[in-house]
Amino acid sequence: MINLFKLLFFIIALISQPIFAIKLPVGLTKTELKTLIETLAFGNVTRVMRSAEAYPIFPGVKISFETTLVHSGNLNDLGNGSASFPIVIPSPRLNITKGLGMGLETAINLSSQEVLQTMATLGFLGKWTYLEERDSFATSAVFINYTRLNGFNDSFSGDEFEIGVMASKDFVRLKPYIGLGLLFATATVSKTVSPLEQSGSSLAPHLLIGTEIELPMNIAFQIDFTQQVPSGSFSLGYRF
Repeated sequence: MINLFKLLFFIIALISQPIFAIKLPVGLTKTELKTLIETLAFGNVTRVMRSAEAYPIFPGVKISFETTLVHSGNLNDLGNGSASFPIVIPSPRLNITKGLGMGLETAINLSSQEVLQTMATLGFLGKWTYLEERDSFATSAVFINYTRLNGFNDSFSGDEFEIGVMASKDFVRLKPYIGLGLLFATATVSKTVSPLEQSGSSLAPHLLIGTEIELPMNIAFQIDFTQQVPSGSFSLGYRF
C-alpha cells in the first residue's frame, strides 16, 4: 500500500513541475471568462468516484487520496495570451466516504492551495441507491453535490451545484459505472484577470464514466465530459 502511494505522489510530482509558475490569463472578455469558468470550475467538481452501490452503515468507510486532472484546453490563448497553464492541471484532494444505511451514502473531499498552487476544494456529496442489481439489470442511484472552489493564489473562487443519476454493474472486483448530471457553476475572478466583468455563471450537462476496482487497495478512475475539454480523476484508497 505504501509503495502505491509513493508511485502516486511521484506521478503527481512529475505532472506538476510547471504548476508553481502558473499564471491565469489577463484581460478576459465576457465570453472568455465563461470559458475559464467552464474549464476550471467544471473540471474540479466533486466527483462520485464510486459505483452506484451504497456502503453499509458499519463500518462503511473509505478514505482515499484523489487527484483531479483538468485539460487546460485553449486557456493559454485567452486574454492577452500571458497565461502559463500546463497541458494537464492536477489538484490533489482527500476524499472520505461513509455509508449511512437505507441506501444512503455521503462523501466529503477537501484540499488546500498549500499542496499545489492550483485549485483548493471543499466538496460534499450525497447519494441514494434506489434500485439494487439483484432486482434489475444494474444498480441505480441519484446523487447531489456541492463544491466550494478557491484557487490560483485566491484569484479564482466559485461554487458548484449538481444533481444527477447513475447506474453500475458489479463484476465482483470490477465495478464500472456511468452517470448523467446537470451542473451549475458560478465564479469570481480578480480584476486583473477580467477587468470588465469579474463574475459569471454557467449551466451544463455532465456525463461521467468510471470504474471502481476493489483490491487490497480501492482504485477508481473517472472521466468527465461537460461543455469544454474532458477532465478526469483517479484515486487510491482503503475501505474499512
